[in-house]
Amino acid sequence: MDQTDWIIQLIGFIGLFFIVLSFQQKTRNRILIVMVTGQLIFLVHFSLLGAWTGVGMNIVGSLRTILFRFREERRWADHKAWPVVFVLFFWLACLIFWEGWLSLLPAIAMTIETIGLWMKSTTRIRFINLFPHPFWFTYNLLKNSWAGTLTEILVFLSIVVAIFRYDRNRLIRRSNP
Repeated sequence: MDQTDWIIQLIGFIGLFFIVLSFQQKTRNRILIVMVTGQLIFLVHFSLLGAWTGVGMNIVGSLRTILFRFREERRWADHKAWPVVFVLFFWLACLIFWEGWLSLLPAIAMTIETIGLWMKSTTRIRFINLFPHPFWFTYNLLKNSWAGTLTEILVFLSIVVAIFRYDRNRLIRRSNP
């Protein structure tokens, strides 16, 4: 790897830091603020790698995360159509930034993530967001995004830790009537 490759991966590792940190936040608002920072950094990382579907997904994903952040403060941001609109935008981005069958993986991941992030419950956000990571992991691995690949592993583990830290007692209470 030459110096440029190292810089590209370093940018991704900075994004990794913010994405992993996002799921360790106690509130929905803080999860989303920290997450959008990581998404914007990954947008730069993917564009430098020429991973165009990743770029498209992070453009739409950043806009989605910002809008979802205002869901509890602005009535217009709480409209039930938003998740559907963003899922459609993700699939449109998939077509616009098409890189072959590989483009389907981030689109599937972002569809699942959108459903999770729309939830108001931090427990549900974390649980649903366990599932997109195998799709992103594969895309990142095949696009030589080492930071992205490691991000998916660490985010998955971070979510599991956060579920243990914040949601374990709630889940136990629900299972014991």
